[in-house]
Amino acid sequence: MRRGSRKNRILDYWVGIPLLNGLATLRIRRRKLPETIRKLGVMCSPALGDTLLFSGALRDLRRHYGNQTEIVHFCMRQNLAAAEIIPGAGRRVVIDLTNPSATITQMRREKLDAMFDFSSWQRLTAFYTMMSGAKFTAGFTTAGQSRGRGYDLQVVHRDDLHEVENFRAILKALHIQSDLPPSVRIPETVEAIPLAGAKEIVAFHLWASGQRSWLREWPEDRWIELAKRLARHETVFAITGAPSDMVRTAPFLDKMHAAGLQAVSFVGEDGFATLARLLQRARVVVSVNTGVMHLAAIVGAPTVSINGPNRNGRWGPVGPRAIGVEAPGEGCGYLHLGFNFDGQATDCMERITVDMIADAAEKVQTL
Repeated sequence: MRRGSRKNRILDYWVGIPLLNGLATLRIRRRKLPETIRKLGVMCSPALGDTLLFSGALRDLRRHYGNQTEIVHFCMRQNLAAAEIIPGAGRRVVIDLTNPSATITQMRREKLDAMFDFSSWQRLTAFYTMMSGAKFTAGFTTAGQSRGRGYDLQVVHRDDLHEVENFRAILKALHIQSDLPPSVRIPETVEAIPLAGAKEIVAFHLWASGQRSWLREWPEDRWIELAKRLARHETVFAITGAPSDMVRTAPFLDKMHAAGLQAVSFVGEDGFATLARLLQRARVVVSVNTGVMHLAAIVGAPTVSINGPNRNGRWGPVGPRAIGVEAPGEGCGYLHLGFNFDGQATDCMERITVDMIADAAEKVQTL
């Protein structure tokens, strides 16, 4: 369920709410977590960044249940690239949230002992969890989203916690120790060295995704000025993005070249695996607040996140060498679920200066 898809949001609202709450009304009692869990299903938001942040909780589950429990991660096409590199699950099952019949069939086929839903606002994920056939379910009740009644265990999803802490709250409510940080595991089959000929790489990720993504993007002229400040004689700037971003990356590269800077586009041909290798090689990564930023922070690259509508305490980078730069002044840092833009400030990214990002880039390299 993509945050930026109007069709999916409409389907989620008009189908998810009545189905979920109608069925929840019929539920007579809350069930208890079975003492023995042979097969556990998990699911999180389709967003790439959310999936990467979920990896810590997934590792906690693996540690708690050990190898006696099979963990099945139900993921979607949209977050498969992230799901493929996070450790903890024994198998991944790709589902289509817009196809209720096929999704319910896939989930019930697994004969789950328990199903934990770590998505925060989607009603359809809560509905599918309820229809999964699992003997016990757990998930979030989120203010204004009408989604929590169908779970056996409901945990309040809070807007004053980082999403990593929200994930941990579900496990703690289940009396499961939860303290492992997000991490990724790059497949051993990934042997290629991205941009092998470059002696020094600085990675820029300019493009956001989701609803009103432009409100989370930084002006291009500031990226050029930042590059001039960070450039050394041997620096190659890798402009990362999805294949769909290339229509915008190409003219930006022309601007970089016109400014006398070495720059190339980079699209991971194998999802996030080779991209993770590239980010690990970078002297510094500067990114808007998106999945690539979270990937960079988690793999330990010196990472600067440019946050406008986002705030560090809710969606900031999580990693040993990461800094989130927030917009000064009042009214920014308001994003909670990724789409609550109405009535909010639209100039947050413009408030962030080149000096602020350049200073953070220099500082993060010393951490």
